[in-house]
Amino acid sequence: MGYNPFLPIAGAKVNVLCIPAGPITPDRFQKFVKALQNAASIERKLVDSTPSSGLIFYDVSASQDKWRPHLFPFETNSRCQVVLGLVDGTRLLAASASGSREDEIPKHDILETVESIKVQFEEQQPFEPGLAVRRLIYCGGKVNAPLGGDVLSMPDLDGDEAARQVMITISRLLLEGLTAIVNDMKDQPISMVPGVNSSQAPRRTGTTPVASSGSSTPVSTKPSSPMPGANGAEQQSDTSRGRFNVIQGMFRVQCGSWINAMDALAEGAAVAQSGHDHLWHAKALEYLLNAMVLLTWSDMSFVVPQVCRSLPNRSGAFGGDVVPKSGDSLKILAQLLPPLVETILELYAKVANLDLGGSLQDVLRESRVRLVNLLVFVKRAGGLLTKQGLNQIVTGSDDGPDTSMQAKGEPVAVSKAGLANILIETLQEAQSSRSLLHHTCLLVAIATSLSVLGLDRKHAFYIKQLMQQFVPRLIEARKVGASEAGVHPAAGLPPVSAALQGIMPEMVAGTRTMLNLAAGTYGVPLPPVPPARQGIPAELTTIRERLRAWAIEHDTGDAMLKVEMLRACVSVCEALPDVPAGLHFSSNILRAARRVATMPKYSVNEVPLISAEEQARLLDSMRRAVSAASRLGSDGCRAEYWDDFLVRDIQVFERDGFSKLTAHKPSDLAIRGSALVDTVRDPFIYNPFSKDKSVVAAPVLVAGELSTFGVLLQNPLEVEIEIEEIRLLSEGCAFSPSAHSIVLGPMSSQPFTLSGTPTGSGDLEIIGCRATIRNCYEQDFLTFRDDWKPPVTPKQRVNSRARCRRGQITGENSEESAQLDSLSNPPVPTPLKLKVISAQPRLDIKSSSLGNPAMMLLEGESRVFDVTLINDSKTVPADLVLITAEDSVSERLKEALTTQELNPAEKYELQNQLAIHPAIEIKDKQHHDSKQILEPGTSIDYRVAVFGRPGLVSATVQADFAFLGTPSAEVRGTFYTRQVRFPVSVTVNGSVEIPRCNILPIHSDFSWGSGQSSGEEPAQDLSSAAANLRKLSRWLKTSSDAGQYCMLSLDLRNVWPQPLSIKLQARKPGAEPSDGLPWDDAYAVIETLQPGHVDRVILLVPRIFIADPHAPIPNLETQKQFVVTASKLSAEAETASRESFWYREELLKCLRGVWREEASGRHGEIDLRKGIRLSPRMVDALKVDHVEIEYTVKAHEQVPEAGKTDGVATVKQVGRAHFLVKTESFATLSVTIHNHSQETLRLILRLQPALRHQSQNVALDLSKRFAWTGVLQRSVHPAIEPGGVFVAQLGIIALVDGEYVVNASVEEVAGRRTTSSTKGTDAATAGTDRRIWHARSPCLIDATS
Repeated sequence: MGYNPFLPIAGAKVNVLCIPAGPITPDRFQKFVKALQNAASIERKLVDSTPSSGLIFYDVSASQDKWRPHLFPFETNSRCQVVLGLVDGTRLLAASASGSREDEIPKHDILETVESIKVQFEEQQPFEPGLAVRRLIYCGGKVNAPLGGDVLSMPDLDGDEAARQVMITISRLLLEGLTAIVNDMKDQPISMVPGVNSSQAPRRTGTTPVASSGSSTPVSTKPSSPMPGANGAEQQSDTSRGRFNVIQGMFRVQCGSWINAMDALAEGAAVAQSGHDHLWHAKALEYLLNAMVLLTWSDMSFVVPQVCRSLPNRSGAFGGDVVPKSGDSLKILAQLLPPLVETILELYAKVANLDLGGSLQDVLRESRVRLVNLLVFVKRAGGLLTKQGLNQIVTGSDDGPDTSMQAKGEPVAVSKAGLANILIETLQEAQSSRSLLHHTCLLVAIATSLSVLGLDRKHAFYIKQLMQQFVPRLIEARKVGASEAGVHPAAGLPPVSAALQGIMPEMVAGTRTMLNLAAGTYGVPLPPVPPARQGIPAELTTIRERLRAWAIEHDTGDAMLKVEMLRACVSVCEALPDVPAGLHFSSNILRAARRVATMPKYSVNEVPLISAEEQARLLDSMRRAVSAASRLGSDGCRAEYWDDFLVRDIQVFERDGFSKLTAHKPSDLAIRGSALVDTVRDPFIYNPFSKDKSVVAAPVLVAGELSTFGVLLQNPLEVEIEIEEIRLLSEGCAFSPSAHSIVLGPMSSQPFTLSGTPTGSGDLEIIGCRATIRNCYEQDFLTFRDDWKPPVTPKQRVNSRARCRRGQITGENSEESAQLDSLSNPPVPTPLKLKVISAQPRLDIKSSSLGNPAMMLLEGESRVFDVTLINDSKTVPADLVLITAEDSVSERLKEALTTQELNPAEKYELQNQLAIHPAIEIKDKQHHDSKQILEPGTSIDYRVAVFGRPGLVSATVQADFAFLGTPSAEVRGTFYTRQVRFPVSVTVNGSVEIPRCNILPIHSDFSWGSGQSSGEEPAQDLSSAAANLRKLSRWLKTSSDAGQYCMLSLDLRNVWPQPLSIKLQARKPGAEPSDGLPWDDAYAVIETLQPGHVDRVILLVPRIFIADPHAPIPNLETQKQFVVTASKLSAEAETASRESFWYREELLKCLRGVWREEASGRHGEIDLRKGIRLSPRMVDALKVDHVEIEYTVKAHEQVPEAGKTDGVATVKQVGRAHFLVKTESFATLSVTIHNHSQETLRLILRLQPALRHQSQNVALDLSKRFAWTGVLQRSVHPAIEPGGVFVAQLGIIALVDGEYVVNASVEEVAGRRTTSSTKGTDAATAGTDRRIWHARSPCLIDATS
């Protein structure tokens, strides 16, 4: 950096310019300059024997502002006072040693080279007014030969000490040079405005030019400079002498002789004040102020000059000579500082109203800013003048605040608004300057001062003006540079030289810092421009910090003003050009232009702050910058993507049905047997393998298999975003993502499909995506699924927001930053957690016998086909295979079972259809070794039977399989299975229906035979039906157990359009179903049913005895421990329902029916369960009671028939229980009681004779009609054992002719306590009532004479 005229003590520094001399590399040159800058403060006592304790401050730089006016000696250091040519000795030694070894380099070669460099150096830098020292410095290499007195040496080995010795030598030369300059100026006339030609300076005869008509300042008529032969030579000599003293004092301040400088300056100021020489009076007071500041900073005592105590219009400030005591200089300076600065500004203002040339006015404006900055530093310290504040003013160090030193400070009355007004007025006056660079530099200085004062709004306003002026200046400089290089400006910058490349990094760093500060001023705090990198990792802290900054930007201030400032920064970067910074700021424009951080799922109306055309223009500018980056020395430079919330959601979905995985607990393995493959037989046992779970519900991947993911990406801009490469980003087990390229539409959230293959097993997290957007770095993006909006924050004061911005930039104010973090509540990333299991086999199921997976069946028909299960995997076996079947009928039955209103009989019927008569069944399973594993390439065969059931439209054979890797008993954690299915479409048509059924008892007389007819009955011409009835009756009469049968009447309908032959069979109860022999003796009926016709079939069926017909109806769903029925039947209805259920079940065991279509050979079973329903009347006809009563009537004394003339017996049996008795003949009525139960019965027999066909009162009046001997009610003794018989006899006699009837019943002697077999109360079976049994038919007695 060059000389800065706006520093408070800029006039007290020696301006040093370092230039490269001879061949030197940029980095070496910067190294030497840095070493000299580190030794830029030299104590005066080290230079000579002067007892002064001051210091010589050097402003060492490698550049010089040639546009600045040269007003020497009024401005002693506006141009360089010391010129140093830096020679790289190492480079010279290397060049000389190219032809010989280094230890053999001739000394005269080095000396000749240095001498030639010296000559060139002196030619390039001739002496000019104010230049005191011009020397070469031999840096780095060691030379054995002496270099001469005009060349200084600064070896690398000595480091900072060598640089310090060089600066001490320079200081001696400086003193000599300045002494020579002062001696040359002695007794010479000094003009009022040095360096201004006659055309600019007015010719007037006074010391000070005449002011404008409005000025009240008195002027003198003395000439401006001594002129030979002119009048008033003495006066002219006094004015020049005063100016000479001022110049001499200025040089002494720079040389560290601050006490001596105050004497010369005080004398010169007094002369200028008395001669109304306002310009030099102000200059003398300014340097006196610098001297007092330096003396106070170095804790040196001084006497306040009289010219400072008697300031114009400020008398009484100091009463007399003031010699501050130790420690009082700070207080004196604090009291003197405001009036002295105000006086100097007033004096400069008087001269500013005169036409003294534009260059002088530029210098005066710099002086005004310099003086105001002195008070600005004091105001920055809280209006206190402290040691720390003085140290900042003198050395420029910016240490942290020291409260102890602030407590020792002296208050200074300074107005912030007053200082700002002076600065702004100065800037407004600078607009009339002829130098455009002067206005720009002044704008930078004033903007900086306003920032130090804390006037952020004014600071931001002038920063914006600075940026607007900066761009055209850079473009103009670029054009000049291009014309000097001989290229067109539009062709870009030519390749820079080696020296320029060395200086450019420092210039670029300064420019970038300025741009960051400018952006921060407008509330857009940005991090430094990052270097080129390969990729950007996703750091949650950085994302939240950027989101917090974005929320603050949109919550405070005008967002468009911030975007405009970023545009200005981009324009500056393009004008330089600075490709990395341009991309950095362009990316931040797009980031700041977003109205929302996360795009909502619905359409959003929050368009960006900038138009779509500008967005496209920024993207195109970024494209051109990236393409030109390598040519401009920024290889690999890209932009950072502006949206951290690119990835909004990631979900895994299945590619096809085969990829579905179902999770199981280890206990689920109990459903399968120990063999390799098993089937689930019980439909009521919970089958976890039948559940069709999707992998989305339980996200599990399989190692080695390609998985597909759905990714939701957002684009908050109104232009398309081209993503060159995007892939999933994962943590955990090994995962190989696939690369994809996509184009993201404008202002949208679009789903895309990405894929990847896990290569290991374990836990896997898909945390986001790694994407390379065109012209951007490869960047990692986390997944943010939830929508987020910035919270409503309370309004902050302006200074609070400023502190937040400064804390954001510098890292300070961590407490406030933490509060903002708590307010922002940023979204939390939501990774997709997955589990990867080991490789699994791939099984396929096929059928060789069923070419087309569809079939047509008749109701009751069955068809069998083969299925083959094949392991298509090449490396993975299957050690768990479970084959099951599903059908549409079973699904409806299971759904019906969930109804709570079903009574037990209905529920049993549904369960029976599921468990015992399924629609599809896997049978004929091959038996395999339990240790066998389905190896890759092997197969297993099955036979599947499908039964035609109403409602059957589809059936499926499915196999669940997995590779566990361990025996089933050793599986501890969750395991996963897959499923293959073989669907079959089924069409079931009707065959034989049973619309009606009935059970009829066989009349006792129909099945009773007297035994008197022994031969064949004569043939008669009877119909076939009548003939069949006679044959049935004859068979019943000849059978010993004819009374144990009843008749089943079935109406059969053929609903198939072809004739069907049916065969119904009935067998005796008790035969095992597995034994086929009992059906050989079964009663069978064979009929042919015509299409659409209904035929009635009569089938002889045995009566059935059930020991406990009131037992609870069983529940086939054995897994349920408690079965609670919701039936609301009464006890009587429940009893009848149970009785009907048990007799129906026993009856169906005795029956079977089949049909056959002769034409096609189809055959099947008749569904008797669906057609047979029993009513209570049918149950009475079907059942065999626990106790049965039979009658027999015999004559008391049998009279031989030979003695009878009429051939009529005393007693004659004409039916099963019908007898003919001769009147007035004794007979014996025998009542036989059969105990069919399995318990011993103690009974009471009751007999009740009566007249037939009479009313109750007449029927029981038997005193004159019918008589008996014995009692009608008696106890059966002994008790009847199970299966036993008891015979009770009663003597009877019919007194008159008539029809009599005897009813018999038995009753238990004592009732027994019965309880339900279930845990709940069973109203149907619980109770203590005595049971009563009645004879199925009464005994009929016909008495005749």
